[in-house]
Amino acid sequence: MKEQIDKIRVSAGEDLLAFIPHTMGYWPEASVVCIGMAGKMLRATMRLDLPEDGGEAARLAEVASSQLASDPGSDGCLVAIFGREDWTDPGALPHAGLFRELGEALALHGLPVRDAWYVGPGHWRSIQCTAAECCPWPGKDIASIRESFVNAEFIYRGSMVREPPRQQIRELTTPVDLEFAGAVRAAGDGLRDELAAFGSGLNQMSATLSAWEHSLSGWPKTPDKSMAAYLLASLGDVNVRDAVMVALATTPQHALMGAAGLGLLQPDPLDVLVPANWYGGNQAACCPVTLEGAGEKTVLAAVHDFTNILVGDLSGRKRRTATAGPDWGRLDRAEPLLQFLARSTEGRDRAPVLCILGWIQWCKGRGTWAGHYFQACQASQPGYKLAGLLDQLLAVGYIAECAKDPRTAWHGHGNAEGGEGRGKAPGQAA
Repeated sequence: MKEQIDKIRVSAGEDLLAFIPHTMGYWPEASVVCIGMAGKMLRATMRLDLPEDGGEAARLAEVASSQLASDPGSDGCLVAIFGREDWTDPGALPHAGLFRELGEALALHGLPVRDAWYVGPGHWRSIQCTAAECCPWPGKDIASIRESFVNAEFIYRGSMVREPPRQQIRELTTPVDLEFAGAVRAAGDGLRDELAAFGSGLNQMSATLSAWEHSLSGWPKTPDKSMAAYLLASLGDVNVRDAVMVALATTPQHALMGAAGLGLLQPDPLDVLVPANWYGGNQAACCPVTLEGAGEKTVLAAVHDFTNILVGDLSGRKRRTATAGPDWGRLDRAEPLLQFLARSTEGRDRAPVLCILGWIQWCKGRGTWAGHYFQACQASQPGYKLAGLLDQLLAVGYIAECAKDPRTAWHGHGNAEGGEGRGKAPGQAA
């Protein structure tokens, strides 16, 4: 996406407004979108929910300005307010208080607003020009955004503006093959209790991480019912779940070293569990995920990442030995695998998978997506602690460390160098 953005010329207001939904993957509703600028180049993009209470405008403005200011390359800002109604009265801009607060906060952070637009359901117009002779009321038809050059160029390059995240997540994670889901759940009956109780054994975690790596490297070949059941059941141990998250973002060896360095590994059960029909039996003795050859610096880096992975800190800024950010190629491949697993079962087994999917979105800086995944997780298993913790971080505007640094941020199809906010309370960011 970043290469495409650099090559597409954005000049008119309708071009910029067409850029926003393609950057985010959906048309924002009841939102304020701020885009940092470095000269004439577009930088970080942040979406936040419009406040339902005008008194929250100052807090939202501070969250948006402080987060955009974390990009040292930005020296200005563009603002677009996507409202629930058209702006028809020249003297009564909807959310005028929010726009004023935003302008003041952004200016204090060295990001003056260079241009701004209000987008209603039917019309859009410049906020800074209200002259009827050049910008007649109620503004340009919303169709002009869809007919713009930038929208056509993005579509030509394969970009699509789809449904809102909540609807997309429901389609991506709801079981459709109920017969397969039932078979997976039945296959997990003999695994859940054992893996929840003994999953942190050295050989057991080694075998589990190997099974995850086998499934990840083989994607898009889908796991069979036995492997799917095993992967889902393995997440019942929170230490294993965290190790899987580290492994998906780095390597399984890195995750195993981190768990060992933190003293999380326990004595193994008598029999190490492996997926049925995988290599014909118990392969833990020759499992490729081992602790062999781990030097002190490597172990320190692994311990750092295991400790900080849940808050998205793989930036390498706190330890010179830490990894230089998540392996986005691995996480982008893991995402559809996890969505497949979510579709492969029903009930509580889905909760850890949905939580990890939300965590990946949060690390990418896509707070709206992350929040909906966390909510889906809580619906599957009310009180799921990690989803609740990460959702609270979203609520106070905490952004994953790796998403703040252009060197470690995700530059994929959804949001180049950007962040989003979501939820009922204004000012949430990711």
